Amino acid sequence: MDDESYPKTLYVGNLSRDVTEILILQLFTQIGPCKSCKMITEHTSNDPYCFVEFFEHRDAAAALAAMNGRKILGKEVKVNWATTPSSQKKDTSNHFHVFVGDLSPEITTEDVKAAFAPFGKISNAHRIGQELEG
Repeated sequence: MDDESYPKTLYVGNLSRDVTEILILQLFTQIGPCKSCKMITEHTSNDPYCFVEFFEHRDAAAALAAMNGRKILGKEVKVNWATTPSSQKKDTSNHFHVFVGDLSPEITTEDVKAAFAPFGKISNAHRIGQELEG
């Protein structure tokens, strides 16, 4: 199995303010070797959280299973796979593609836009073959 394509970084949230990177590394390295730990404490109103990166996906997966819901310094931590904005899918649930065929040569791109405008915002319209027909 090519380990490079699998995630190796975990998000660890709902941490006590007394938890340190050193403590997290001591706990998580019992499951597998950790590459790094980055604690985020800048949000004064929110609980701290951290990202723990493992060298191997299988160790990260084992840590996720073992540590999610465990108590660290009296607080039940939440452990999930870390995501980056680029890995999050764009919401396309309200985005549709419509293809209309057999249009008369005199129908323009603007005519197509005007016909579909009552149904909502149009991000793009293109009259294929218009260059050849006119």
